[in-house]
Amino acid sequence: MLEQLHRQKFSVGTVIFQEGDEGDCAYLIEEGRVEVCIAVDGEEQRVSLLGQGELIGEVALVDRQPRTATVRAVETAVLVPIRRDLVDELLEKTDPVIRHLLRVVLERFRTTQSGLSCRAGNGGNALLEYPRPLDHLHATATRQLALAEDIAHALTTDQFEMHYQPICVLQDGRVAGFEALIRWNHPREGMISPLDFLWLAEQTGQIRAIGMWTLERACRDWPVLRQATDHSSPFVSVNLSANQLTGDHFVHDVKLILERHHMTAEELKMELTETIIIGRPEIASQVLNNLIALGGTLALDDFGTGYSGLDYLQRYPIATVKIDRAFITPLLQTAPSLEIVNKTIELAHSLGMNVVAEGIENEEIRQKLTQLRCDFGQGWLFGKPLALDDIRKRL
Repeated sequence: MLEQLHRQKFSVGTVIFQEGDEGDCAYLIEEGRVEVCIAVDGEEQRVSLLGQGELIGEVALVDRQPRTATVRAVETAVLVPIRRDLVDELLEKTDPVIRHLLRVVLERFRTTQSGLSCRAGNGGNALLEYPRPLDHLHATATRQLALAEDIAHALTTDQFEMHYQPICVLQDGRVAGFEALIRWNHPREGMISPLDFLWLAEQTGQIRAIGMWTLERACRDWPVLRQATDHSSPFVSVNLSANQLTGDHFVHDVKLILERHHMTAEELKMELTETIIIGRPEIASQVLNNLIALGGTLALDDFGTGYSGLDYLQRYPIATVKIDRAFITPLLQTAPSLEIVNKTIELAHSLGMNVVAEGIENEEIRQKLTQLRCDFGQGWLFGKPLALDDIRKRL
């Protein structure tokens, strides 16, 4: 028996939808064939014959305009309906640039169809235009398109800057290392937060170039940063991206950069998040193990906010666990946060890892973390991210 909730069956000659109907769903043809017709001089004219695997009704479904044609079964047809609420949910999760471009394409398709109807004597308006207001989607999409172009220019015109935030020994406040944090000094918009451009660079693939620039700059600046540390094993941490982990020559490039700046691999710590390695874990594992073989160390950033933290602790060669500020900030106010932080520190130590607590902003939290035997701390209590010149002046 045909499942009515998931399939619809149309006998020969049955109209599936007519031109002008509301476009509430699209259909995937699972069996049979259908014809697509438009009205020319008051008579129907077939413009297409579609069969298994083809899609019909998708335009009206996406842009919410009336149907542009009439579709009729020419053989017994089994169709899979694709409802509007499903498409709306998928579009909502799609990048704004893609949604904006899709809307522009559909609007131009409608205008073209209207012009064809007019020339065919169907009374259409060849000059019909659909409104494209400067709404949130349009504004977001155009900004992202502009930023994507600006990122490429920024890499060649020295617009990016590197700031460094100290990572300190919790017990006595000595600086053990620094985390390298990129900043973008845009010529028109001023300083742009990494949150506003790094995710876009990740989507466009530009993050590879940004990542290598960050690594190169951190290693170049390391002689000054090392003077500002007071620890037996000083380090600088650089964030990795998912695109870098899938690059063919990434480990080789890291080795060349270290050699170029006369820096030992032990002084470089690579930070990654759980979401970075979730897409292609096998490739990520190979690259990360090669980095370890080179002599570098790995830190798992934002621990506890991803998908399966315990799984990654046993699967990958992690040396440092960084507890996200989401657990550190309410440490003294909520028992669950305190318990999570305490157990994370105990687990990491049992696995031979050290722990960095992020987002420490007051002495009370530092003291509590010290009691819990947390190793290192990072946050405004120890210092905000600073440009290299400011660190040099403090020396």
